[in-house]
Amino acid sequence: MKITIKVAVIQMEIAMLDIKANLNKAQKLLKDLFSKVKCDLVVFPEDFITGPIPYNLELAQDESTSSIQLFRKLAIDYKTHIVCGSVIKKANDNYFNTSFLINDKGRIILEYQKINLWHPERWYLTAGSRVRVVSTAIGTIGIVICWDLAFPEIFRELIKLGANIVCCPSYWTVDDGVSQLKKYRQIEAENNFVNALCPARAIENEILFIYANAGGNAKVQLKKKVWQSSQIGQSQICVPIYGTVAKIDDNREGYITYEFDRNLLIDSERIYKIKKDLLIKQN
Repeated sequence: MKITIKVAVIQMEIAMLDIKANLNKAQKLLKDLFSKVKCDLVVFPEDFITGPIPYNLELAQDESTSSIQLFRKLAIDYKTHIVCGSVIKKANDNYFNTSFLINDKGRIILEYQKINLWHPERWYLTAGSRVRVVSTAIGTIGIVICWDLAFPEIFRELIKLGANIVCCPSYWTVDDGVSQLKKYRQIEAENNFVNALCPARAIENEILFIYANAGGNAKVQLKKKVWQSSQIGQSQICVPIYGTVAKIDDNREGYITYEFDRNLLIDSERIYKIKKDLLIKQN
C-alpha cells in the first residue's frame, strides 16, 4: 500500500437533465486538474451526470451506459481511481442513488447504494442497506453519499470493515433547511452543518475523508415547475489531527488537491487508539 498519495475533489455546477453538458464539463475539469498535478484518486459530486431526476427516471444510469463507460476510459487514460459521484441506477423495479469506484485499470471495484435518503428522495428512490469497502493499492476505500454524513454509525461500520479512506459525493444546497430555520436568522446553517461534520468524521474515525459537493446553482425538474437554489459548495478534504486541510470555501467551480501521508493515520491511531477501542468493544 502506498504511503503517500495525492487526492482531489472536483466541484462542478450540474446542468439539469443535460448529460452531454455535464460530461463535457467533468472531462474539462479533469483534464485541467491533471495538467497541473497527477492524482491517485478523484471524487466527483452526487448526481453529477444528470442532476436529480425525480420525474425523469428514464435518464437512470448504470454500468452499461455510455457515461459510466466514459469514466472507465478516463480512469485508464489518467491512471487514477475515480469515484463516479453518484447516479440513479435501476435495479429490478427499484431505483437507487448509487456511487461507483473505478480503479486505474478501468474496472468498477466498488458500488454503494445510499442508505440515508434525503427527505425529497424518499418517494421515488429505495434506500440501500449495507456499506462496503474495497482494498486497493492506495488504501481501503468506502463511500457514503450526502445525507449519510449526518449518521456517524455508518462511518463506524466502515472503519470496522477496515476503511481508511471514505469518499462522500454530495448535492447540498443552501435551501435544504433554510425555510424552517428563518426564525433563527441563520442563513449559514447548511454551511455550518457540513463544515462541522466533515472534519469531525475524519478525526473521530481516524480516516482520510473526502467531501465532494456540487457548485454553482441547483435546478431540479419537478412535475410542473423547476425548483432552484444555490449549492453550498464547501468541498473539502479532512484528516485526523489537522481537520480540514484543503477546501473550496464557496460554491465556485474548481478543484482541490492534497498530498496525504498515511503516517498521519498511523500516528493518530497510536495516540488516540479509537479504532483499537472500537474493536475491543465489538469483541
